[in-house]
Amino acid sequence: MPARKIKSPFRLALVFLLDLALFGAALVVFALFHHVLPRVISENYGSVPLDAAPQDFSFPGKFTENGEVLCGEDFYRDGGIDLQVTTVEENGVVYHLAELYVRNIRTLQTAFAGGSFGKGIADSVLSIAEENGAVFAVSGDYCGIRDRSVVVRNGVIYRKNKAHQIGALYYDGTFRTYPYAVFQIDAAIAGGAWQIWDFGPELLRDGKAITEFDTGISGPNPRMALGYYEPGHYVFVAVDGRQEASRGMTLVELAALFESLGCQSAYNLDGGHSAVMVLNGKIISSPSTPGGREISDIIYLAPYQEDL
Repeated sequence: MPARKIKSPFRLALVFLLDLALFGAALVVFALFHHVLPRVISENYGSVPLDAAPQDFSFPGKFTENGEVLCGEDFYRDGGIDLQVTTVEENGVVYHLAELYVRNIRTLQTAFAGGSFGKGIADSVLSIAEENGAVFAVSGDYCGIRDRSVVVRNGVIYRKNKAHQIGALYYDGTFRTYPYAVFQIDAAIAGGAWQIWDFGPELLRDGKAITEFDTGISGPNPRMALGYYEPGHYVFVAVDGRQEASRGMTLVELAALFESLGCQSAYNLDGGHSAVMVLNGKIISSPSTPGGREISDIIYLAPYQEDL
C-alpha cells in the first residue's frame, strides 16, 4: 500500500493565500466594472403617455414679442422664458435666487453627461449645459452615482425603483414632493410626469417649512433646491458654502427661506461640491471647488420654440 502524502502546513497556507488573492482580484474587477468604469444603461421603460400637448401658461408681460432674445449677467428673456437672478448676502451666507416663468413646461429640461444615462458617466454642469445649448442650468440629483432611484427625464422612464424622497414635475406644470412611503411610480406616470428626481428631502409641506430632518446632510452645506409657486412659475436657489464668504445653509434654514418666498412646495437637489448655477454660458454661483464636481445630470432651460 503506497504511503499517503500529507500536505504540509506551509502548502496549505499557500493554497489558502492563493485562493484569497484570486477572490480579492475578482472583487476588484467586479467593483471596477460595476462602480467605477462608465457604464451606459441603454434600456428604458418607454415614455410617459401624453393625451394632449402640454398647455401654454399665461403670464402677461413676462415674455418678449416675436421671439426676441434679451440676456445679461443676471437675466434671460425670450418668447417663452423669463428668468431673473438675484444674489443675496445675509447672516454670513450668500445665495442666488433664479426666479423663472415659462410659457411651456417642455422648456424646462434635463440632460445627462455625455448624452447617456448610466453609471459613472460624469461631467461638469457648465460642460453639459454647453453641449445642450442651455441658457440656464443647475446641478440635478446625481442619479448616475446610484443603483436605485426613480429616473424620469423629459418624459422618458429610465428607472422605477425608488430610493429616497421624490420630486415630480408634471406636464401640466405642477410640481409635487413625496415621502418615500407615499410615492407610487405608476400613479405618477399615469398623471403625466415630465421629470422625476429621487434625492430630497422635501422642504415644505402645504407651503410651511419642515423643521425636522432625519438625514446626515442637515448641517450647513452648499445647496441646490427647486421651489414651486404655480404651474409655469418656479425658483431655483443655489447656496454657496464651505468658504469664508458663505458658510452654507442647514436644511432647516433652506426650508425657512422657501416658506418666506411664498412657495407651495420645495425640494432639495444634489448640493455640496455639486451645487453649481450657470447662466448664459457662465458659472454665476461660487462652487465650493472650482467649477464644481463632475456629475451625471443637470436641469436646464432650452431656448423657447413655438413648436414645443
